[in-house]
Parts: sequence; structure tokens; C-alpha cells
Amino acid sequence: MTREVELVIKNARLLLESGMVRGGVAVREGKICAIATDEHLPHAAEVIDAQSRILMPGLIDGHAHLHDEAMIDHEDFTTGTRLAASGGVTTVVEMPLSSQVDTVELVDEKIKTGERLALIDFSLYGGMINADNIGNIPLLIEKGVEGFKAFTCEPFYANAGVIAKAMSEVSEFGGHLTIHSEDQGVLEEFAREMEDEWDAPITHALARPALAEQLAVHQNVSIASSTGGHLHIAHITTREGVREVARGKQTGVEVTTEVCPHHLMFDRDEMNRLGPKSKMNPPLRSKQDRAALWAGLLTGAIDMVVSDHAPAPVEKKEAGNDDIRKAWSGVDGIQIILRVLLSEGINKGRLSWSRLLRVTTRDPARIFGLYPKKGSLTLGADADLVLVDPTKEEKITDTGILSKSGWTIYEGMKLRGLPVMTFVRGVMVFKEGEVLGTPGHGQFQPMGRGQLEIPGM
Repeated sequence: MTREVELVIKNARLLLESGMVRGGVAVREGKICAIATDEHLPHAAEVIDAQSRILMPGLIDGHAHLHDEAMIDHEDFTTGTRLAASGGVTTVVEMPLSSQVDTVELVDEKIKTGERLALIDFSLYGGMINADNIGNIPLLIEKGVEGFKAFTCEPFYANAGVIAKAMSEVSEFGGHLTIHSEDQGVLEEFAREMEDEWDAPITHALARPALAEQLAVHQNVSIASSTGGHLHIAHITTREGVREVARGKQTGVEVTTEVCPHHLMFDRDEMNRLGPKSKMNPPLRSKQDRAALWAGLLTGAIDMVVSDHAPAPVEKKEAGNDDIRKAWSGVDGIQIILRVLLSEGINKGRLSWSRLLRVTTRDPARIFGLYPKKGSLTLGADADLVLVDPTKEEKITDTGILSKSGWTIYEGMKLRGLPVMTFVRGVMVFKEGEVLGTPGHGQFQPMGRGQLEIPGM
């Protein structure tokens, strides 16, 4: 017997890969079972009038640090996914922060924790990659973990030989290697030049120059070219880095990259005003770099927008009030991705709707092997949806942030364009400022298994 349609969202502007059209969607068993004009939508137990607002696939945040048992005072699966739901994020790819996730046993443990605590769906990164755990890559791929994190700098430095071996493994078995790309030698030498100037927050950015990123990205692209593996450059920040990625793409290297909202919103000249809260790695860059990041999003040089969500208790930030080296490196962002892209992208002419769709949903889903089950308004896809009001304004406040850390670098900013409802597999988890989802609704999503199951009519 065919089950009743559980949900219909009508009177929407549907953001499809083919463009924006009027109509709505129907949901059965957590999946999209109809996409049609309003008069052709089936009857449903619940009907929501979108009031001509935009309905699009839920966002996929491909890089967020939500749950590390050694730093549970920073964030956890529940607080982090509550924050995600409020930002229209329906799937998060959780990234190791300080504790290794590099064995089948550790992956199983994290899946169990996530499915107990998360409100939204999640995938997992493996890492950090080093000389001792490269051999585990095939085992983790079998578990559905196909993204692996490595560093070309401290605190998890891997030399070029390790990077080459790891890239060869992902080339043979699938998946991709994501690399935090800053050259350790450049960082060490430039830090020496700062001497006693560490009381100024901008010193952190000056000690990690664009050259460090350019050299590391160039080397990693060269290794990817030699091994044939899929290279993903984490949180690109400089015009030189964007150019290196674009050159790689043009010469046939399988290289992709991502950008964070904080690098789109702020530049290093604001660091002394913002104080230690503005410290992250890679650091804030110049105004020219920020412009190049927006341009890269529009042209396709940059493939997706991610949060690199990694806040900490405010005390760990304020430890750097007199010496920026002592402050925690990391900021919030999982709740802000869509808000930034709507306010500073769509509403200011820096970004088109088609590009916004690609960099927040379709391309992340493809990179992580979740497409078209995730990241698409398609028959049979999971009903992961976000309803967007591109004209509604909001002032960001610390008290409005659901992060366990209780602060945001975006405090006081006025943004135009908001997510107003979020659905994960057809269940409403956020509505008009209120999180409705409950821990345990989130499910682990193995990478590489994004096939569709179309429920019968």
C-alpha cells in the first residue's frame, strides 16, 4: 500500500540546476516524490505555503570542526548541528580538530556519537594523515570515509613524501586528500621577523604571508599532477592561491578548493579592531585577496563555500589580548554561510543564484560522493530543503548564536537575506529563528553512495 504524502511545500520559487521556476515539492518517506506546479502537487498531511520565497536544497558544509572529545567545551554534535540547522545546513562533513580519526574503530565510535547527538545528517573526514596511517586509507574508504586531511605546516606537518604517498592511495582507491596548504619554512622565517610585535593582532597575518600559501598550493598541485589523485585545497585565502588552483584545473589536474565566509567578509586591516577573535589559520588577508575570492566564486575557480567552524570558549581567545600567539586559532561560521552569500553575494551583485546553488549544494555533494541523494532538488533525493527570504534583514548578536562558545566574530553585523525554514529528510528542524530538531535525527552519510531511491506514488 502506498504511503500518504507527508509534506507539500507550495507557492515557492524553486532553485533548480536548470534555473528558478514556480511550483513546489512533495515529500514521502523523507524523500522528494514530486516536483510540480501547485495545481499538480498531491494531497499531503501537512501543507506549507512558501509565500513566493525561494526553496533550494539544504546546504552541505564540507569542512566543520564540531565534535572533538578532547575539546568538548568548544562545540559538540548537538550544539554544532543546532547552529547548522539555523543556517540552512542539512549535511555537515565533520573534520578532526585535535584528536586523530584515522582507524576503523575511531570512525565507528564517531559515527555512533554523531547519530546519538546530531540534529542534521553528517559525513566524516579521516585524518590527520601522516607517515604511519597512510595504509589505513583503503580501510576507511570501505567505511564511507573518502576525504582525508593533511597539513603542510604545524601542528600536523606532513612532508612532500607523505603527501605524495597519500595522494597515490586516494588515486588508487578513490576519495580525495584535503590539504591545509601553508609552507612551514616560510611561516617559521616570517615569524622570526616579528620580534616583540605580537601585541597587535594583525601580526598574526603578517607572520603568515600569502607566499606561504602560494608555495604550498603550487607544490601540492604538482604532486596531484604526478599521482593523478584528487587534491582538495582547504580554505583558500589569497589571489595567488586561487591562480595556482585555476592553472591546475586548466592543465587537467583534478584539483578543487573551498573558501570560508570569514575570508569573504573580513580583511587583515580589521584585525586590530576585532582583536583576538579574528585569529584563524590561514589568517585574514588583504582587501585585494578578498576581492579575488569573490571573483573566484563567480568564475568557478573556487568550488564550494565551507565554514571551517572552530570556535572556542572566549577565555581561549582573550588569552591573546597582549600576545596574539596565545589566542586560539579559529572562529564560528556554520550558521553564517548562507547569510553571507545572500547579503554580500546575491544582494550586492557579486554572485548569481546559479553559482550560489553550485558552491553550497551541488558541487560539495559531488566532491564528497553524496550527489544526487544530497545537494539536489531531484525526484528520489533526500528532502533536505531550506526556504530562503532574500530580503529579510537581521542583526547578528552574540545572544542569537547557538554555539557552545557563546560568541561570534560577526557580532553587530546587519545582513540581508536569511534562511527561514530548514528540513532534513522532510522533517522541519528550524523555523523562523527557532530550532525544532532533536538530537538523534541526524544520520551518517557514507561518501561515494549518493544513489537515489524514488518512493512510489
